[in-house]
Parts: sequence; C-alpha cells; structure tokens
Amino acid sequence: MKFWPQKKWKKILLITILIFVVVVAGILGFVLFKINSDYVSGIEVLNADGSQTALIIYHPGLSSFMKDVVYAFADGLVENGWRVEITTASSQAPTDLSEYSLLVLGSPVYADNPSPTIKRHVERIGDLEGIDTVLLVTSGGSEGGAEASLQQTVETHHSSVEMVLSLFTSAPNEGDGDPLDIAEQAGRDFFIAVR
Repeated sequence: MKFWPQKKWKKILLITILIFVVVVAGILGFVLFKINSDYVSGIEVLNADGSQTALIIYHPGLSSFMKDVVYAFADGLVENGWRVEITTASSQAPTDLSEYSLLVLGSPVYADNPSPTIKRHVERIGDLEGIDTVLLVTSGGSEGGAEASLQQTVETHHSSVEMVLSLFTSAPNEGDGDPLDIAEQAGRDFFIAVR
C-alpha cells in the first residue's frame, strides 16, 4: 500500500492528521446541525395578568447568551406591565399571532446571517399581518448584515420592525454596558400604542 508510510514517525504524523481531520469534521457537523435544527420547547408565560401580550420566539444558539438576552428583555417588558410568552423557534411554536400585540424574534448571528430556524418560523407563520416586531440579535462582536436580513424577512411578511437590538458577547456594547442590563432596559422602555 503506497499511501501508508514505511517510517514510524511518518505513520504517527499521518495518524495524528487523520484524527485531527475526523475531530474537526465532527465538530463542524455538530455545529451545523445545532444551527439548522429546530429546538422544541414549551411556552413559558411571564406575568400572566399583563395588559398586552408579547410573543418571544428565539433560537437558543450555541451558548446561553441568546436565551439570557431574551429573558432580560422579557423581564423589562414584564416590569412595563406586559404578559410575555416565550418559546423557541420550531414547528411547535405558535403561528397564529391574533392574540399578540408584539412579536419579538431572537437570533444569534452565524457567518453574518440570522439563524435559519428563525427565518423558517417566519415562513411558517406566513403573513405577519402588521404585528409590531422587535429583533434581538446577538453575536460575538461583528456588526453586519444579519439584522438587515432578518428585518427584510419580517417586512417581506407584512410587518414593521419597531426596534432592533444588537448585543455582543465580546465586543463593547452601547455605552460599554452589560448586555443583559441593556436588554432589560430596552424591554422596560419599549412602548407601542395600544391598537
């Protein structure tokens, strides 16, 4: 077999390279699966007696950062008197928005794009019928086209984006503040006129 080297050091080097390639391919496969897969969760209700209802649909991401941002924003809405329903983007998430005054979409950024699961869920909903929408976008620190892409998806499905909040795990955030404090304050300050 010509491919297999005769010298011991070359065999060790070849085996090391093959193991490295298999491990890297496995990690990349896992990441791609995680990015593209729906994650089914129940609907968690915060402040069941709130005066208006917001639906938050998010993709959990590879770390807890997106979930933490979503819940911080939800806490701010609750402080402002909202009922908040939170779930992940999946075939089990609500598609009838008639009971909601606000739709919040949370997406991590992957290669300068929003999560495919969020875009798929907007497709499942179809016509957003003009519901006010907030975009929560998290990334490692590079601003880019993910916000614009997600906003275009929402507008294509007949809704208006009332606010886009981009928060970073490693780059400085607005005012160098803690991203969770910023998210909570944004929820606290959010206002739409009751229709």
